[in-house]
Amino acid sequence: MQLTSKQETTNNRITVIDAIRGITLIGICATHAFQHFGAFASNAQPPFPWIGTMDEITNWILQYLIMGKFFIIFSFLFGLSFFIQMDSASKKGIDFRKRFLWRLTLLFIIGLLHSAIFRNDILIIYAVLGVPLVLMYRWPSKWLLSIALFFMLGGAQLTYIGYKSVVPQIRHEQVETSIERRARWQEIFLNESFSSNIHHNTTEQLNFKFNFQFGEYGRGYMTMGFFILGLLAGRIRLFQNLDKYRDSLYKGAWIALGLVLLLYAGKPFLPGGERLSLAAWLATPVDSLINLLSAYLWVVLIIGLYKNSSVQKRLTKVVSYGRMGLTNYMLQSVLGVFIFYGYGLALHNELGVFLSVVVCLCYTILQIQISHYWLKKFRYGPIEWLLRSGTYLKWQPLQR
Repeated sequence: MQLTSKQETTNNRITVIDAIRGITLIGICATHAFQHFGAFASNAQPPFPWIGTMDEITNWILQYLIMGKFFIIFSFLFGLSFFIQMDSASKKGIDFRKRFLWRLTLLFIIGLLHSAIFRNDILIIYAVLGVPLVLMYRWPSKWLLSIALFFMLGGAQLTYIGYKSVVPQIRHEQVETSIERRARWQEIFLNESFSSNIHHNTTEQLNFKFNFQFGEYGRGYMTMGFFILGLLAGRIRLFQNLDKYRDSLYKGAWIALGLVLLLYAGKPFLPGGERLSLAAWLATPVDSLINLLSAYLWVVLIIGLYKNSSVQKRLTKVVSYGRMGLTNYMLQSVLGVFIFYGYGLALHNELGVFLSVVVCLCYTILQIQISHYWLKKFRYGPIEWLLRSGTYLKWQPLQR
């Protein structure tokens, strides 16, 4: 029996995937804390000089090591989980595609409810992008890899930029600038009631979310590329056969590290300019490639560390946290919104970057402990159980 099967699986569940998901959720929480969970960063004055220094250090760590990287991993894991579910059903002679489309419908509803509270919810976008993923399931791997690379490296954004660079722009007399829009939104987040925030999030913010994902910024297309990459990783049984791929993964990591350093070194020399300019043709793929390669380095690092049995033991609770990824993702944002928004504790003007991340990590530790205890008593997390029951239109056994 392979080492992977002995050390990294439990009851046919590949625990290293849950470990990666758990660590990714911690990084996502830290990123959201930096942004005060969508309420925007404040100009809080540090109560002590050393806090200001810690703010700068934390800001550097987030900007260069975490922000943009962990969302890639989270999206990659969605595509991987999709393949695992489809493949598991296929082994039983079941075509799971229609059932998965229904599951995506339920996820869309869950995401819509979550978006009402947390404007930066991603579940609703995952539900939309999951539909073409189902349609692509049986496509040849070469096609999928080409499509994934096009999207992941910002091909959709570049196409949009190219189109806008040759098509005359229609000028409107009064256009709200991004600064004015941000100030108006911040007034709602920090000073208006819970019901006002719900209304704003389900109207203007929802419209902005889809424009952001599929318009000028094109973030959704990149997410689609990460989904496909996860699907392809599932096809080659990457995590089922880690011993087979480890050496290649490690060699790739050294290459990725070298490229990241070169790209960061060369980035300051790129021409500046507006988003919809020729300079963006260069900046877009460079930023995308930095984040993609950095995300790869994180995944390989976790895989490498998880091979050690003592590390596996120490990450047991993080694995539980990752198994309840959907529940914990929603809970961390609801708690964050309550902590920072005006209708909650309103700590947006009290906590800088460092203390905001510390608060996030404190309740994340609590979530990790609760998740581990919960899964000793129950088979699934609460939201996972509801989604699974809804998928099969039958209450699934919950208690162990």
